[in-house]
Amino acid sequence: MKKKFLTLIIAFLCALICLSGCGLGSYIENNNKTDTPNKTDPENPPDDPNDPGGDKPPADDKRYVVTVYLGTQVYKPADEEIYVVWRNNFSVERVLLGENGTADAGELDGDYYIYLEGLSDRYTYNPSAYMATSEERKVSLLLTTVRSPESGDGKGMYSSEGCYQIKYDGTYRSAVTGSSSVLYYEYKPEAAGYYSVTSWVNAFENEINPYIQLYNGTIGSKWFDRQLDGGGFSVDGGYTKNFRYEYRIDRNEVGHAFTFAIGAESKSGDYPVHVDFAITYEGEYVSSNSDVRVIRAQEARIKASEKGADEVFTYADLGTKNFDANNFKLNDNTGFYHYYSETLYGGDPFGYGENFGPILCCALTAPLPSYTITTLYNANAAGLGGGSNYLRMYNVWIEEEQKFAVFDYTAFVREDYYRVCNSEGMCYVTEELKDFLQTYAERQSLYTDGVGAGDGTPEALGYTANQNALWLFACGVYLKTT
Repeated sequence: MKKKFLTLIIAFLCALICLSGCGLGSYIENNNKTDTPNKTDPENPPDDPNDPGGDKPPADDKRYVVTVYLGTQVYKPADEEIYVVWRNNFSVERVLLGENGTADAGELDGDYYIYLEGLSDRYTYNPSAYMATSEERKVSLLLTTVRSPESGDGKGMYSSEGCYQIKYDGTYRSAVTGSSSVLYYEYKPEAAGYYSVTSWVNAFENEINPYIQLYNGTIGSKWFDRQLDGGGFSVDGGYTKNFRYEYRIDRNEVGHAFTFAIGAESKSGDYPVHVDFAITYEGEYVSSNSDVRVIRAQEARIKASEKGADEVFTYADLGTKNFDANNFKLNDNTGFYHYYSETLYGGDPFGYGENFGPILCCALTAPLPSYTITTLYNANAAGLGGGSNYLRMYNVWIEEEQKFAVFDYTAFVREDYYRVCNSEGMCYVTEELKDFLQTYAERQSLYTDGVGAGDGTPEALGYTANQNALWLFACGVYLKTT
């Protein structure tokens, strides 16, 4: 009996084992419905039904999707109608940007440029910087806020005329009002580096052509260098050509201002037009062919005599507003320049030699009627809290060394020659001081501003000079009144 009972138990267990091995499945109750659950791959969990983004695409999804960011946050357009555009030579796809900051163009194939339509004026972006490819279908597009300059209205080339003042890199916007009008900017980087200035105009809209004008000089004296309307993104045969200019400043040039102007041509002739441009810090820059040479005087030995009771100081133009180098010559016996005239001093009345008259002086600290921006001693931008030091000559080419250098004449003027000035701030003109004055006049472009005379310069005040006489702007002699 026991043996029979044991046999029945074994048979029953075998039946259970067989049934459990059959593919009969299982079921669960869900609102009185019978569902078959999906098998779960632990490496690919199912989509979260609460995820607002909806179904997640599989890894090999071919849909082209753009997500727009403002800073680190997804940009949600609220009630704005912003379209994301995918464009190549064969097709254009426009998709409304969703409330979640994304736009899905579906399954595309190939390479597409990406830009926006309908973006608010508060923001900007580089419309030529984004491209989707078969390998990179998902693109993140970054918006930036349009910066405002620290001061100015952009209408003039100098700060006194409204030139925009910029301290920081970033993105700016110019409202150009006409085909021949420009807006002026003065940018003073606060750190050495490699910078670029690039226009962000949509070349696919093909409506305006932006350009940048570049200026040389200093805060107080500037002149036109050249105009660029290319170098950035453009479409073959298109009207719009974005400009790109690269600007490098080493550690010895920090504080030196860079001036440029933004303009644009309108294809339709309608104005104003807006040109967005970005000033970008591209990386470190250390010049390998630029160094600082502190120049000290070798000939500043004799202090200038005081003015005599019957003398008056007369500037080197001699009342004509024309500087003529033939009126002054170096005397090897004294080591100074003199007023030279066969008619006036043919009998050697001063004992300096035949035809040599009074010693030529430089008005080092006195105001100059031919150059009212600054005194030579101060040599900076008047009214700007010191401004740029004009006594530092940047990027001077040294032919014998085949390299650039910064020539710093600050101590040369403010210590060496100041020490030999009389009580009126006059010092005698030596050969080395004459060379400095000539270099100063050339580097500051006192007479040769390419777009018009700078306020307070000899040119603006009606003075003229041949190239070899530019140095006389700060010079004069003591002449007897009787």
